[in-house]
Amino acid sequence: MISPQEDHLQKLIRLLTTAAANVALYHPEHRQVLRLNKQALNELQQLFNIHNDITLKVIDGLLIFANKPVSRNLAIDRLLESLSRNGISYVQIESGVYAEELLNLINILSKAPEKQIDIKGSENIHFGQVEIRYKDNRLNQSPEIQFEEISGYEADRFMDLYQTVRSKKKLEMAGINEIVNGFVHAFNSQSDAFMAIAPLRSMDEYTYTHSTNICMLNLAQAKVLGIEGQLLNDIGIAAMLHDVGKMFIPPDILSKTGKLTAEEWQIMEQHPRLGAEYLLNTPGVPRLAVVTAFEHHMRYDNSGYPKTKVPWTQHICSHMTAISDTYDAMRTHRAYDDSMEIEQIISIMLDLAGTKLHPQLTYSFLQVLSELDKKNAPSNYTSS
Repeated sequence: MISPQEDHLQKLIRLLTTAAANVALYHPEHRQVLRLNKQALNELQQLFNIHNDITLKVIDGLLIFANKPVSRNLAIDRLLESLSRNGISYVQIESGVYAEELLNLINILSKAPEKQIDIKGSENIHFGQVEIRYKDNRLNQSPEIQFEEISGYEADRFMDLYQTVRSKKKLEMAGINEIVNGFVHAFNSQSDAFMAIAPLRSMDEYTYTHSTNICMLNLAQAKVLGIEGQLLNDIGIAAMLHDVGKMFIPPDILSKTGKLTAEEWQIMEQHPRLGAEYLLNTPGVPRLAVVTAFEHHMRYDNSGYPKTKVPWTQHICSHMTAISDTYDAMRTHRAYDDSMEIEQIISIMLDLAGTKLHPQLTYSFLQVLSELDKKNAPSNYTSS
């Protein structure tokens, strides 16, 4: 059982790394960053009530606190990566630390590798290096990341991301890249790509967590096909941003529980074009994300939308997104639509293969889902 000390430390690190990711998306004074900074400061005070000295050391790829290694997870890995790229292996935080000092630490953790920053300590936060000498050249192997952390970890960040798009502000791609890189790193730590999607959960913020789920499902499909490298990252980014056009659709249409009128459908069907246009004008967005945003509702037989005047061949990423989208919509519980059992989902998707969905990709997807069902992973298919 985790100790109160480690529980507070894990929460602190999760808040710090989430705040750092939001700085990368927006700026240090963004309200989401300030909210997370305040929560981190409160968590820090709880930790000081248990432990007088808060010193974090990076030794042989491990995070050390109170002379013991801290259990690895996604947030710890992100902290280690941030400290490493800034040349920091020693962080000491003293009681009495101010919110401004903690915000400076968050800003340091947020910096991308290509950006130069002057690492300066403060009255109550100090940085340094830990030098360890070994007789041999041992390599540290990172333990597997626990996938059940991912969806919940990113939910707040997606909420702010889509609110930013809705207000017509420019999207900072550094934060999106950081999120997808974390997913790809996690998939690379998992020997069975589709076992990684086992912990997918449903949450009330459907619009936001839906994008996370589609990203994970698309990455799983791509890994099974042997796709690696930059194309794998671009597929993840495309999945994350495929529905960005919905943020330009009136909220009352998006949240309507009843059947849409013909006029409302005409408005809804504009979201692929609106999303593609927005992404096309956003610096740093892969062209694959623009294509996928435009094509993901076209359907395999081109019976969907938007309609084109010339013969159109869709990208494989758009086909994968349509498959993931269909699956996630059926397995997710929403206020107006109950989730389905896996057998029912498979039956429906088999019927759609060759018309709405790409047949070969769908068969491959469903075959692995069946294998997962045999491995008795019920959290894949039911809401929590």
